Amino acid sequence: MSDPRSQALLRRQTPPHILTLILMAGMSAMAMNIFLPSLPAMADHFDTDYGVMQLSVALYLGSSAILQVFIGPVSDMFGRRPVILWGLALFVLATLGCILAPTAEIFLVFRMCQAVVAVCMVLSRAAVRDMFDEDRAASMIGYVTMGMAVVPMVGPAIGGVLGEALGWQANFWLLFGLGALTFALTWADFGETAMKSGKTLVAQFREYPEL
Repeated sequence: MSDPRSQALLRRQTPPHILTLILMAGMSAMAMNIFLPSLPAMADHFDTDYGVMQLSVALYLGSSAILQVFIGPVSDMFGRRPVILWGLALFVLATLGCILAPTAEIFLVFRMCQAVVAVCMVLSRAAVRDMFDEDRAASMIGYVTMGMAVVPMVGPAIGGVLGEALGWQANFWLLFGLGALTFALTWADFGETAMKSGKTLVAQFREYPEL
């Protein structure tokens, strides 16, 4: 007979704590630019032009922008919790790919895959709207957005220190660890906050012009 507590953990219907949502948002923001001070070292490591390594920012942002169009409808269809967990798992694997990439081209492919962490940025705010009424949600989203605003300001400074002391890969090992930690915390704390819409992705996209 299965343990009811383990089954409850798998289903997890209790709403997440606000600190979990802040961590999710902050971690997704850190992935954007923590490694910027290490770009020259990365160009040397991969024996390529600095301009090629700068593509790691543009490709990431472009991929993130495209994914954000789909994250909402997909989470409405399948639920917030599974989409976040799958996104974080893929982010952790993509980060490991960045660390182990043998060439700049393969690094850039994994860097684009890292953009899947946008699920944390999008769905942390969506969860707040699921959990609170309109007035309370506005203040709670402010806390979540604060993490997204502060982390990009301090991220490059942290990345610069790590890069100088331990090499450019240290930035991505930090992201790997934070991604794994966020996955574990989300698994344990982030219960489903939204009812599944029952609509197909096509039906949801057809409603976009009405929004």
